[in-house]
Amino acid sequence: MASCELCERIKRSALKALVHEVSITPKPGLVDQLNNGSHRDMNLYTFIKSAMALQQYFYDCAFIGLENHQKSEEDIFPRLRERGKKADKDMLEATNGVNTHKGAIFSLGLLSAAAAFPYNKQRDFSEQSICKNAGKLCERIFELDFSDKSIDELTSGQKIYRLHGVTGIRGEAKNGFPTITNHAYPYLKKLLQEGNALNEAGVNVLLEIIIHSQDTNLIARGGIEGLEYAKERARKALSMGGMLTPEGKKEIISMDKAFIRKRLSPGGSADLLAATLMLYFLIHDIQSE
Repeated sequence: MASCELCERIKRSALKALVHEVSITPKPGLVDQLNNGSHRDMNLYTFIKSAMALQQYFYDCAFIGLENHQKSEEDIFPRLRERGKKADKDMLEATNGVNTHKGAIFSLGLLSAAAAFPYNKQRDFSEQSICKNAGKLCERIFELDFSDKSIDELTSGQKIYRLHGVTGIRGEAKNGFPTITNHAYPYLKKLLQEGNALNEAGVNVLLEIIIHSQDTNLIARGGIEGLEYAKERARKALSMGGMLTPEGKKEIISMDKAFIRKRLSPGGSADLLAATLMLYFLIHDIQSE
């Protein structure tokens, strides 16, 4: 496969994942086809505009991974970070200043490079190997993000780490996205192999992610109590079958209303859902050759 074709495939998988993630409905507290969740400044179309503006970014991240395959992972991450800063600006320009995909820019950009990086080595496109490479790429992320910074200079996620020791998406990435490899990806694969629709599977996978991840968006809006409340509701909904049973669907709708009332938004979990979908789309695209 030519290098440019691989980058195109990675780009398409990332874009497809973002569009599917926002379209999957119902997602408690999140923007979907039913409502805007706990958000007043964004809707379905804001997310689509943002996703379209990020296409070149995903291609570029994949190309950075390919172009620098002879260099160490430690040398590649700063290049990805610089490209990510431009992607943040492109997103904000497309959405008139609304932060729709900052977390996805980090996660999906990292996975784009991680999927391309081993192409010149082992050509392994399993979710395990891609996530493992992503972890290697950002091995020094805590050192880069927290050195010589006062509390006032930190992002919301960085402050939560300082205050509560919750690593959030940085910890997920550094550890090779264990929530994806151990829970979300195998669950998505199982549900789809059983013949369930992608929408229903996607909602259930989101609930699974909420249960197993440490979503700093939930902590930022509701504290540790908000995180635990979300996990409890997700467990209850899945125990009832989630989107696969009438009772489970009713519980998810109730969960959505409760999240909106409490202003809870599992945005970090949504980013991990998008990342899971991206890997699924990419791996199936490559394996279908």
